[in-house]
Amino acid sequence: MSVGADIRVRPTRNRRTSRWYGRFRGLNRRHLRIAAFALSAPFAAWGLHSLLAPGRFPVRSVRVVGHLGHIPQPLLVAAIRPFLSQDFYTLPLDQVGAAVKAVPWVGSVRVERRFPRTLVIHVKRLHLKAQWARGGWLDAQGLRAHLDHYEQPKGLPLFQGPAGTESAMWAHYGRFEALLKPVGLTIATLTLSDRGAWRATLRGGPKVVLGHDSYARLARFVAVFPQLESERAKMRQVDLRYTNGFAIGWKTGSGDKND
Repeated sequence: MSVGADIRVRPTRNRRTSRWYGRFRGLNRRHLRIAAFALSAPFAAWGLHSLLAPGRFPVRSVRVVGHLGHIPQPLLVAAIRPFLSQDFYTLPLDQVGAAVKAVPWVGSVRVERRFPRTLVIHVKRLHLKAQWARGGWLDAQGLRAHLDHYEQPKGLPLFQGPAGTESAMWAHYGRFEALLKPVGLTIATLTLSDRGAWRATLRGGPKVVLGHDSYARLARFVAVFPQLESERAKMRQVDLRYTNGFAIGWKTGSGDKND
């Protein structure tokens, strides 16, 4: 028998008392949690409301990153100004981007928050690549752009086609140009009919009728063009819609010459 042993006496409770005691204890804890939440919720809501109150944390500074080029800076500042009084943390970045995108000569926009309270706006200026015959211009992605009352660049190709085909025409133009470039040819006008047939006018002539199977036919013409280059100035039109060749319409003479 060890001396000084720790002896603990636990009060005895019958089974029924223990069950009711446990329930009462769990009920008290549950009520305490509910009461604590009920008391803390108004304070949390008040704190959140204070943080999100309009103008509580306004934008402190704005940085515009990118080569602005032709972008009119006064109009750019005017587009950003209405957002400066809004809260930095709840500011709708998509609305800021849309307002900046509406400024003439703005191509693409990306807006980001930079802590503590700086708004960074990445701007790429618009690069016009073609003129759209129905009005407006096409950018480097083949998207329509409207620039009223601004001087437009010279020497861009003219596209004419059904509404909604701008991007497709831009993609085809790139493939056509890739075929023509090795022989020193380039497109001045490109036309797409409602039925999907292509026509082009080369800079310095002639007109080229491509039809539907456009790439294979244009490649066939490019392959023999070096042999015909000396006669180019006399060509009025080249019709490539033939199975095994093409027809040349001459500016002078009584008829067409077939090849």
